[in-house]
Amino acid sequence: MHRQSKLTLVLGSAALLASAGVNAASPDAKLWSGTWHLDAAASKFASPAKEQSETRTYEVSGNKLTMKSSSKDASGKELSFSYSAAWDGKSYPMVGNPNADSISITAVSGREIRAKSRLHGKLTVQSTATVSADGKHLALNRKMLRIKGAPTDVLAFSR
Repeated sequence: MHRQSKLTLVLGSAALLASAGVNAASPDAKLWSGTWHLDAAASKFASPAKEQSETRTYEVSGNKLTMKSSSKDASGKELSFSYSAAWDGKSYPMVGNPNADSISITAVSGREIRAKSRLHGKLTVQSTATVSADGKHLALNRKMLRIKGAPTDVLAFSR
């Protein structure tokens, strides 16, 4: 094979793989957008951050995911926080969360996103959220890095 042909083949393959990756790494607006309610009984809390209830609203618009959360902890204290972030892995502001002031998200697929939350630049929570294929269930695995032993909670949401 000629040197130029090899180079063309390599560059063409790289371009094809890059474009396939970009198209695959976008949250599916139909599956994500809407209101989700925590099923506390079906959730597993390894950290002391146990919640009585939580309602999350997700909206996918363009290249951004907007999330608003209203929750009540085990003692009945209410908390609301929100963010709007592109899924490009860059940090975006988070408002109202005492454990994080910024978030970066990456779309793994149309059904899965990974997030890293930080407080004053220090990583506090790593999470993976996955929507079921039928769009009726959302599983959120969150690793609480600020807590000794970095426990992982598994939160179950449904529409």
